[in-house]
Amino acid sequence: MRFALLAALPFAALATGGAAPQHEPAPFDGAWMACETYQGANICAYTLMAQRGERVCGVQRDFATNAYYTQRFVATARDNRAHIDRICGDPGSETDTYCAGQAPAGAEKVGWGLSDQTLQTCGNRLHSVKDGDSFSCASARPGAGLPKVRTLGSEGPEPEDKAWMASCLQGQD
Repeated sequence: MRFALLAALPFAALATGGAAPQHEPAPFDGAWMACETYQGANICAYTLMAQRGERVCGVQRDFATNAYYTQRFVATARDNRAHIDRICGDPGSETDTYCAGQAPAGAEKVGWGLSDQTLQTCGNRLHSVKDGDSFSCASARPGAGLPKVRTLGSEGPEPEDKAWMASCLQGQD
């Protein structure tokens, strides 16, 4: 019986073209990044996400007021929208809560905070929409949002943020 199965494998590969079946990637798997020059330096903002089912784990970094701000977040995806359920990181416009294990001594808010943001993919671009604001891909300005990239190169997250993303996907956030 085993021999018959092994003999059938080459024919099965020929029937399918020898390729494994292709699955549509999850809309929030990947990296989005935009860079610009500021005072002679290359400044990049990015969002890196991984999606398993409806669960999305992500790390984002932005530049404002002459500093980088990095956050971790957990979101719930439905179609091409992912509502950020909880967020932490460098306090700024996205959160006022430091992530556990990253807060300076004496920080008042440590742990997860709430977010009023939803992420939406439109083709290969990622948009951040404040809850309650209407947004449609059809009305999005060309060039708005972050473009999807194959790699973040040297701009990617710190090793501890990568490790956190891996544990987050396992439900340990």
